[in-house]
Amino acid sequence: MATERDPNDPLSMVLDVFEEEQQAALIERFGEKGFQIWHDAPNRTRLAEPTAVGRVKGSCGDTIVIALGIEDETIVATDFDTDGCASSQIAAATAARLAKGLSLDEAVDIDEAAIVAAVGRFPDDDRHCAYLAAAAVREAVHHWMIQGGALAEMLRKEASGGQGETF
Repeated sequence: MATERDPNDPLSMVLDVFEEEQQAALIERFGEKGFQIWHDAPNRTRLAEPTAVGRVKGSCGDTIVIALGIEDETIVATDFDTDGCASSQIAAATAARLAKGLSLDEAVDIDEAAIVAAVGRFPDDDRHCAYLAAAAVREAVHHWMIQGGALAEMLRKEASGGQGETF
């Protein structure tokens, strides 16, 4: 899977070997599926106007951001970003993929175990990255509920004297 380079250029040969070694190391740690998640980086199209964003920083220093596009309490689009290692990138990508299409109630059930299971192989010493990614999804849902979702809708109805349930 190495990038095409001039095979006669010494620097290109060194870079090809380095790239192949890095790919092999990632496959060894995460399996082929985890490597593909990292390599393909799904959900990298930035949401122009995310409905909700969750940002979590771990004690390791990694920050994971999950952005959600929400319509009728269903997650219709996702995006992620992280400044962390490959484990954080794989966990964030997987959390975003798992959340897409779920109701908000279902999305808050995404946890470390669900992310690890979806990847298939995840190093024990990096499972905290899966925890952070799941927490970022929950944080985004929480922000939606407080700032733009159920609470805001209830307050709008109260302010307008509108009909509807009161909580």
